[in-house]
Amino acid sequence: MHNGYFKDLKAVVHFYNTRDTLNGGVHLPAGGELEGCQYWPPPEVNANVDQTIGHLGLSEKEEEQIVAFMKTLTDGFVALESVRCQGHGNCVPNRLR
Repeated sequence: MHNGYFKDLKAVVHFYNTRDTLNGGVHLPAGGELEGCQYWPPPEVNANVDQTIGHLGLSEKEEEQIVAFMKTLTDGFVALESVRCQGHGNCVPNRLR
């Protein structure tokens, strides 16, 4: 997940819900057409796999509800690429220009 594999929060929640259940938990090589729908690729480092998650038993609706809730949690962070610096450390978020 920290390597940029997942492109959105929904995919992350779905992974944590189904990692050990898709294809009976058998991982197949990355890049297949049904990756993320019927199987997950193996982890890069097995020692990093959290054994407390992977089979949460959530419905699709429950996954969506978790994503919706998580999207309400924000600290106002503005991504660096959306900030214009004016020199001397004075940076202005693009949304405030």
